[in-house]
Amino acid sequence: MLVAVAVLCGGAGPALAHADLISSDPTDGAVVAKAPETVMLTFNEAVRLTSQTITVYDAAGDAVVSESSASGSVVRIELPAASALAEGTYTVGWNVLSGDGHPIAGSLTFSIGAPSASVTAPPPPAKSSAAVTITRDLLAGLTYLALLLAGGLAMFLALVLPTSYSGSRVRGRLRTVATYAAGTAVVTSLLLVPLSWVYAQGLELSGLVSGFDPGLVINEIIFAALVLIGLGVVIRALSDQPPTTLQRRILVGGVLVALSGPAAAGHTRAFDPSALLMLSDVLHLAAGAFWLGGLVGLALSLPALAGREVLAATTLARFSTLAGGILLVVAATGSFLSWRILGSWSVFVETTYGRLLLVKIAIALIVAGVGGWNRWRTLPAVRDAVGFGDRGRAAALVTRTVRVEAILIVVLLGVTGFLVNQSPRPAPVEVNSGSTGVGASLVDDLRVLAVMDPQERGSNVLLIQLQDVEGEPYDPPTPPEVSVRTAGLNLGKVQVTAISNGTYRGEVILPRDGVWEVQVSIRLSRFESPVTTVRLKVPR
Repeated sequence: MLVAVAVLCGGAGPALAHADLISSDPTDGAVVAKAPETVMLTFNEAVRLTSQTITVYDAAGDAVVSESSASGSVVRIELPAASALAEGTYTVGWNVLSGDGHPIAGSLTFSIGAPSASVTAPPPPAKSSAAVTITRDLLAGLTYLALLLAGGLAMFLALVLPTSYSGSRVRGRLRTVATYAAGTAVVTSLLLVPLSWVYAQGLELSGLVSGFDPGLVINEIIFAALVLIGLGVVIRALSDQPPTTLQRRILVGGVLVALSGPAAAGHTRAFDPSALLMLSDVLHLAAGAFWLGGLVGLALSLPALAGREVLAATTLARFSTLAGGILLVVAATGSFLSWRILGSWSVFVETTYGRLLLVKIAIALIVAGVGGWNRWRTLPAVRDAVGFGDRGRAAALVTRTVRVEAILIVVLLGVTGFLVNQSPRPAPVEVNSGSTGVGASLVDDLRVLAVMDPQERGSNVLLIQLQDVEGEPYDPPTPPEVSVRTAGLNLGKVQVTAISNGTYRGEVILPRDGVWEVQVSIRLSRFESPVTTVRLKVPR
């Protein structure tokens, strides 16, 4: 329980953003004096372009000719000559593929000269249908379940089942289950490669007919290759006889190779320190595999050990002792990973990733509780059993509790399958169609911008910004004088205070809709106080 609290508290520390746009040139919402030749997007990790092109739209929603390229974490959008771009607002609709295979999309706006009175939102990026997304999630869940089951059974045979038990029936049964699980993990991981390619570009399965670019799913290919190689070694080393010391090392080594596959395509690659995070990811999966494989191994082997209470107790004691340490590994690595990936409490409730992680933690708590019951109640019952009747009841109790624990872990892995395909970042803010609420006016060499929020009858916040010819905020010697009026009604002066460079804030109550005039007087010197008027429309 204390470890689970640590998992939750670990999510409150600082962390890097996940495939976020960290800067752009021009910046979002900037007003520039002349058209830029290039728009630069900088992300916090390397990104790749997909078949969905990055497009620049004017205020009317018409596409502007542009060319895009990506190099590392920087995306460049080349624009036409400045003379070809008219004054007004432009929207860049971007979509890229992040390092962990998630398609990331968003948009930003900039204005040339002055903002447009209204902006038409760009079309949303293409997204795969629910059928593709759900199929991918189910395949990922099945891959994790089969991979951890195969790896866990291999470790159970190598580390838990006593070598003194030489019967081939139990070992043969466990080897058969491990073989089928390994085959399932290999097949599903291979199927995830083309499905991830389709998902990354927002296509349907029919998109595979038009072509396949392995460069977009190189991480998924590495994932499948490591699973194939690692589990191939495991199956080759399994036998119906107790393993030798060399075979144990080969089994554990093969399991670790296979379990390093998910780290090659998961979220941990996108965070620093990546090497430590990937190692933690492998250890986290290895601990989970040992727990799942051990429970399934116990459920399959204990009935065959009925009447051999010493051997059964030895098997349970070995697993219980190792499981205690495994729980600490799961909790420690889980805390570290969630701390680096989430980075704040809000992500737990604001994203699907965070909510699924909470579900996973809750299930893990229940599993830990059942494991504690097995450790301190069931195991002593097996050890203290005397007579045929007591041994039978103890064996039945062990089998029931182990099955419950195994089912809970299977459910937990199902949640993990959906979890790994979710992005731990909030959805990007999109540009909406409609009036921007921004009004602009020129006076001498200055540009005056004004906006009201929420741009409706009643109480509004009035923002005024002064800009020089380069589009940079300008600070006059004294704050500007601002007054608001409309036809037949003058609200008089509005008290404004500076909130940033060249930016001032005031509050005004508008009794009705219509076109309101915001008069701004700027005192530049003792003898120079130019006045301009910005018109803002308040809709009905």
